[in-house]
Amino acid sequence: MKQLKNFSLIGLGIFLLSTTQCSSGERSVSINSVRPADIDVPADIQTLLIVDRTKYDKPVVDVLESVLTGELPQEDKASMQYLTNAMRAELSSSPRFEIKLATERLSGNSLTSAFPEALPWTKIQSLCDKYSADAVIAVEIFDTDFIVTNGVRRKKVTEGGVSRDVDEYYAQGINNLKMGLRLYNPASQQILDQKVINKRGTWNAAAASKVLAIAALIDKADATHQLSSQVGADYAYRVSPMSVMLTRRFRGKSRKTPELEQGSRMADVGNWKDAIVVWESGLNTKEAKDAGYLSYNIAVAYEILGDMAMAKKWASDSYTKYGNNDAKFYLNLLNTRIQNERIAELQIQEKVD
Repeated sequence: MKQLKNFSLIGLGIFLLSTTQCSSGERSVSINSVRPADIDVPADIQTLLIVDRTKYDKPVVDVLESVLTGELPQEDKASMQYLTNAMRAELSSSPRFEIKLATERLSGNSLTSAFPEALPWTKIQSLCDKYSADAVIAVEIFDTDFIVTNGVRRKKVTEGGVSRDVDEYYAQGINNLKMGLRLYNPASQQILDQKVINKRGTWNAAAASKVLAIAALIDKADATHQLSSQVGADYAYRVSPMSVMLTRRFRGKSRKTPELEQGSRMADVGNWKDAIVVWESGLNTKEAKDAGYLSYNIAVAYEILGDMAMAKKWASDSYTKYGNNDAKFYLNLLNTRIQNERIAELQIQEKVD
């Protein structure tokens, strides 16, 4: 079997974005971390084949033809491409899987929006053999409805310094998309995952007339494509460890403790080690509340620098010594991050003999 690409969390290491300042004196900083997959996929599965199984069975089409007028509810083949492209794009940040797309469309979709009977294992194995894949992700439910509502409302406009109320026509489109995916493992003949993902999108448009408002509204196909992309991205996070951005907030200033602002300015330019020195020098302040802020800031700085043990130590001090309740919550965030990265590292670095 192929060997899983070597990967280290260092490759996803901490990536610091510029800090942002809020009017309240708080600052925020973003950190690139990694979260584990929602499900455990065996290490010998390295190439996933995506199969579109949303084609209606012939008997179902015959029934539709007999009871419906107008256009039949055909699946949008392009939606599968949007799903695949989004999944590939998300998985590009992780070397866990190679993604392939089957060219054939299989029957299975039904009017009930329920999963059809599972594909036979002989069919799954033949698909894997044909495309040199280890497992199959089959999209087996595709159901969408697009509802458009419209109306008129009063809107205040100002022209030449004079305000007046006018009629504004609006249209709103709501698209509900339901997709069902199964993950087949032919080696063990097990369905590793069976997941229904529901997505809702709402779009709005306004114009001087009802016709123009509806014309400006997104059409059903584009709305479905957008939601399909979201489903593809969601499922990538379900099966593979993925890079995620974490946001941390810290106190930027205090009238009674100038060290808070001095250290924060250093943090603004990425000088976190000197920021720690300045924040520590302010701990002799008589204000316990500010000492709690300083300790909290030091904890954030150590997390940015990658020293999780020291980050936990200072977060604990901020809560236990100075009563900063926010530090207790932050300590939980640190523990969660450590646990998630440990699991993700095991998922990524597994190797196949």
